[in-house]
Amino acid sequence: MSKLTAIIHHKCPRCRQGETFTDSMFSLRYARMHKLCPVCNLKFEIEPGFFYASMYVSYVFIVAELITSGILAFMLFNDTQIYKIFFVTLSPTLLLFTFNFRYARTLLLHFLAPVKFDRSYADKVQPHV
Repeated sequence: MSKLTAIIHHKCPRCRQGETFTDSMFSLRYARMHKLCPVCNLKFEIEPGFFYASMYVSYVFIVAELITSGILAFMLFNDTQIYKIFFVTLSPTLLLFTFNFRYARTLLLHFLAPVKFDRSYADKVQPHV
């Protein structure tokens, strides 16, 4: 599995097989993570408070969403429809909060954590045909 595919599917950065989150992005428990990778036993929270840094990644997502939706809102409505502009600008941020949360943590694990892909873990769990 490639790194991009592992990120898209929220897989472990070391084995790229184990699930990072326990539940679906669309469930009420969207934020619940495994403490250890179910495949290679990697501890996801590398140090206490490791995931606080994901707030900065999430902030980048939110700013990009606000700028994009704000520009589109100003293009769709004229300046007199300020409430519509406000609603259209904030809607994507409210609708994508689970996306922002989960991908911020996943990107943090894959790019900023001192964990590298180890093929030996990935080879151990490949199904035999």
